[in-house]
Amino acid sequence: MGKLSTRKSTYRFRAIAAALLTAVLAVGAPAANADELQPGYPKLGQDSELVYGHDLYRNGALGTQLLTVHTNDKGGKILAYCIELDVHSEWGGEMKQASWSAFPGSNEFAKNPQVRSKISWIAHRSYPQVSITQVATEAGVPGLTEREAITATQAAIWHLTDNFTFNGLHSWEEPRHDTTSDRAQRVTKLYNYLLGSANTGLPETSGPKVEVAVPRTPGASGELVGPIRLTATQQTVAVAALPHPLVDATGKEVDLAAVPTGTDLFLKVPADAPAGKANIVANLTGDAHTDQLLVARNGRWQTLIMVKTQQVTATGQGEVSWAPVQAPSPSPSPSESPTPTPSETPSPAPTPSPTPSDSPSPSPTPTPSDSPSPSPTPTPTPTASTSTPSPVPSTTAPSARPSHPVTKPGLPKTGR
Repeated sequence: MGKLSTRKSTYRFRAIAAALLTAVLAVGAPAANADELQPGYPKLGQDSELVYGHDLYRNGALGTQLLTVHTNDKGGKILAYCIELDVHSEWGGEMKQASWSAFPGSNEFAKNPQVRSKISWIAHRSYPQVSITQVATEAGVPGLTEREAITATQAAIWHLTDNFTFNGLHSWEEPRHDTTSDRAQRVTKLYNYLLGSANTGLPETSGPKVEVAVPRTPGASGELVGPIRLTATQQTVAVAALPHPLVDATGKEVDLAAVPTGTDLFLKVPADAPAGKANIVANLTGDAHTDQLLVARNGRWQTLIMVKTQQVTATGQGEVSWAPVQAPSPSPSPSESPTPTPSETPSPAPTPSPTPSDSPSPSPTPTPSDSPSPSPTPTPTPTASTSTPSPVPSTTAPSARPSHPVTKPGLPKTGR
């Protein structure tokens, strides 16, 4: 069975069969050239090619096994798990590619997108796609065997698709219902792991992703330029070399080979650094996979999901910039402060303007300039003709008027 987990091609195929009758989930590509789909392929193998696990207990024995699916005539093949209960297989049947939405079955795989994603996760994390040693380590099940792994994986898939409840193993010896043996305990532990919190699901298409968020405005030399935040499908990513240290919010320098994601980071620019910029380039390498259904080419029977996986590198980048702090920049601000001061000086000017408007009320004071009307008062003083010249200079303009009425009556009297 160890040879079934070898992978010699750059990408691998796994399949999930789901049909009205038997459905299988392909999780391994043990042979070379398994990725080459020739006309007339893939084909379900024969019953003689089954790889057996242990029997589950369900009011008797319920067999578990891996089915063989041939991908070409060069020996390429993958192994598959059933995902529907109580159905038969069309041995040697041909299939064609289709999307997940073309699934023709009616169980939970058809109804529940979460079930599909969790089964896809199992396909990527279980034996034989992953070595038995790795499965045992990740699940924390030391001593796990290939047959036990097949049994636990098949039981977990049936639980998702058909609400099957694992209730121990069937033994052909007494007691027939085995829940306490070492192998039953290991199967139970792996079963719980595959359905537990570690199974976060995988979409129909997924792969590594990384994004770099940077501030829009420049920073200043001598300060922490940022924040810079990396978002990725993994907890750490690699960042290309930078002109200045990359630090966290506390100022601690981070390792560019394993930069943490989901936290604020900064570029520590020294105070004497001239204006400049840096391109933050983050890289993340991982598996990218695309899932496709394989449906019956003719008739209605098994449907498979084939997962094509290959390693790719995702890249995200963002640019930050900085400039020295300008010392003169504060001085312009005081020079501008006098400018508002004059602008306030005119504002009092309007205040006096109403005051002159009140001065017209004294302008009636010229009305007393009718004091010429008192000037008739000098009329009785004609007796002193010598005083006539003295009033003339004091009110030169007004005295001209009264002089005529005074002299006319006076002259006839003195002449006669």
